[in-house]
Amino acid sequence: MADEIRLASRRERHKDRRRQTIVDAAYDLLREVGADELSVKMIAERADVSAATIYNLFGAKGAVLEKVYARDFEGFVAKVAAAGPARALDAIFEAIGIAAGLYRSDPAFYRGMSIGNPRAEPDLVISVQGPRQAFWRDLLARAVEEEDLAPDVRADLLGMAMMQLAGGAFGAWVADLISIAEMERQTCYGFALLLLGRATPAGRGRLQARIAAVEAAAGFVLPKTSAAAR
Repeated sequence: MADEIRLASRRERHKDRRRQTIVDAAYDLLREVGADELSVKMIAERADVSAATIYNLFGAKGAVLEKVYARDFEGFVAKVAAAGPARALDAIFEAIGIAAGLYRSDPAFYRGMSIGNPRAEPDLVISVQGPRQAFWRDLLARAVEEEDLAPDVRADLLGMAMMQLAGGAFGAWVADLISIAEMERQTCYGFALLLLGRATPAGRGRLQARIAAVEAAAGFVLPKTSAAAR
């Protein structure tokens, strides 16, 4: 019985190593061909396994990519946690900067992660969005607890709006329409404006400071209101 258990354990470790090799191969290939063009055949050749092995261990290309995206997102979340902003409202903007830093460090990989045809991989899109929705929702819920956002904030809906905004800026960068710096600036500005409408007086002051900083960096400063106009 003990021998059978050890044999089964060795088999599982061998499977785990092969899974890791396959995920590593997909990770590398995203830099070269991108998610839409990537195929099981390409992954199999890079990982030096058969296509049948990938189907047996994962079931489909999307399941392999799900592991790639999950690994990357776990690294991002760990960096945000390590940055340790005292308040959730600050952590939201720290997260934008951390994401921009990751994009700068490996632009080919992050461009390759972009899914150009979500309808072709609906399960993958859902699996990718889920943890990201939860990440923003949890930060927003914390900001409510810390009284920087109004108590009646719908963290789920607001978090989805933030994801859509960030996704639009990311898509513009992937298409080479804007730089990473501009993507970061647009995302920070958009988030601050979105959150401003649901902020408490304490949170509003911090958000207005961020908005003013982005506008100043972009060379736009609101004109002073004249005494007569006041």
